[in-house]
Amino acid sequence: MLVPATTATARLPRAARAALAGVLGLVALAAGGAVFLAHAILTGVRPVDVLGILLIPVGVALLAVAATTALRGRRRWVQIVSVVVAVAVVAQWWLVPVINAGLATNAPREQVASAATLGLPGARDVAFTASDGVRLAGWYVPGRHGTAVVLAHGSHDDRSDTLVHLRLLARAGYGVLAYDARGHGESAGATNALGWQGREDVAGAAAFLRRQPGVERVAMLGLSMGAEEALRAAAGGVPLAAVVADGAGASTSGDQRLVEGGPLPASVTWVTMRGVELLGGGDEPAALADVAGRIGAPVLLIASGARHEREIDARLRERIGPRAVLWSVPDAAHTKAVERHPAAYAARVLGFLRATT
Repeated sequence: MLVPATTATARLPRAARAALAGVLGLVALAAGGAVFLAHAILTGVRPVDVLGILLIPVGVALLAVAATTALRGRRRWVQIVSVVVAVAVVAQWWLVPVINAGLATNAPREQVASAATLGLPGARDVAFTASDGVRLAGWYVPGRHGTAVVLAHGSHDDRSDTLVHLRLLARAGYGVLAYDARGHGESAGATNALGWQGREDVAGAAAFLRRQPGVERVAMLGLSMGAEEALRAAAGGVPLAAVVADGAGASTSGDQRLVEGGPLPASVTWVTMRGVELLGGGDEPAALADVAGRIGAPVLLIASGARHEREIDARLRERIGPRAVLWSVPDAAHTKAVERHPAAYAARVLGFLRATT
């Protein structure tokens, strides 16, 4: 004889019923926040997102059931304190990390304009593969001398967000490959806005450039996530003649600990990174600060006035050693030094590339 589900559940011990409701509530919160809400925020609302976001209030209701079941019969003050503590714990160590993990594994996937719209001689749309086989899309602008530059955008952007830098480099005669990182723009692959698989993308971009006529040396200019990808690629053996890292930050637990110490932020970051691994399908790499000493190429680090950016870049400069120089631009927003001080930016970046390539 079949027993109704409600009856079977009622026969469970109270602690088991509370635990079951709590686990289901946490799962519902995670799915609604990390999968559906993050997708809706970054890429637009699909019908399935509307339904999926409803898992958030369902999760809250299940957690309320869990609390009510577990605390029934307890003194009033015990109930109040327990609920306050539970809400703080769930928000801090579950809801915030899973939403952040969802945001890190989703990105807008808008159509990018053709290279023909750039108005630059020889510019063309190209496709190439990362070193692990992921197909990437980009623009290639041939240069007038032997150095070409890989140009990498930041998190949740695409190659159209690097136009100012592309034109700066192209006017100076450099060949330029501006591409969409995996999971961004028109490139294939899983999204990881922390750039954990960036080394493979950079390796593929550098290999593409070396196949182009007249290219003898490959340098790289990366913005934000792209800056971290450039540094990680250089540390990981991708042969780059020089690296300009504009706005490198903390994209791993180890790097985050450099600027936000203490067990509380460290634990929240740790949970977030595990969520990114689960949703993005890749393992968290070693801290950039731990591998930066392997970089053999000269590096120009550009730090804006964004929170902790100069501190992080100063640590990276220290780890890289005398091959690195740091230009601090405290009155510029993140990666906006090129707009705040266009002449100085051009002089610094182009002068560095001329001296090192």
